[in-house]
Amino acid sequence: MARRASPARLVIALGVAAMLAVFLVYTAIAGGTPQLRPSQLNGRTGEVALVGKVVGRVSGDARRGGLRFRLRDVEGTAAVPVVYKGSVPDLFKSGRDISLRGELRNGTFVGQPGTLVTKCPSKYTDKKPA
Repeated sequence: MARRASPARLVIALGVAAMLAVFLVYTAIAGGTPQLRPSQLNGRTGEVALVGKVVGRVSGDARRGGLRFRLRDVEGTAAVPVVYKGSVPDLFKSGRDISLRGELRNGTFVGQPGTLVTKCPSKYTDKKPA
């Protein structure tokens, strides 16, 4: 005598799959870390992604006491001091556009290890018309 499979298992499996799909869509659209410029940091608490241009002198050691530099709005004058400990991309230098996750503490943005990413300026600017 053959045993018939219960349709309840199928319904439960499809329900779980649908909930996972909704969760993935939600995190892709609404979730994540807000991306801000240094001029938008004032009074902000919690983790954010900071984007801007590295300006001035870069000092310190990313492995020991932390890499120290200033990050300015790409097209502006507002800047914030940054301290970052972690791996540093090869293309990191003064004048480079970067993105970094972390939080503002006592007027200094403290970056999370492993979140520093450099951006290639030519990829993010409009092409000149021919």
